[in-house]
Amino acid sequence: MMLLTIAERYAEGRIDDLLDAYHLAGVTPAAPRERLRAIVVGLTVVLVMAGAAFLGLPDAALIPLLPVVVLFVAVVVNRGRMPTAGQLTDLIIPR
Repeated sequence: MMLLTIAERYAEGRIDDLLDAYHLAGVTPAAPRERLRAIVVGLTVVLVMAGAAFLGLPDAALIPLLPVVVLFVAVVVNRGRMPTAGQLTDLIIPR
């Protein structure tokens, strides 16, 4: 029944009022963790690239390694979900 209410109000354009207040009583909102995930990805990429440079990998190998590491770490940290361009933009410019 609640899903029907949400669908009707969404179709009417009442985005700010999808549910009544009594439906939301006692509900704790989800903690936003996008920034934390982005920081973990960034720090991990820096550590992996610094480790690769410390091990003596040539510069010609470090350049193609960077996007591979970024994509792999982003997918692992986001549990298989690749962040969209809109999500990455929201990290820089919050709405």
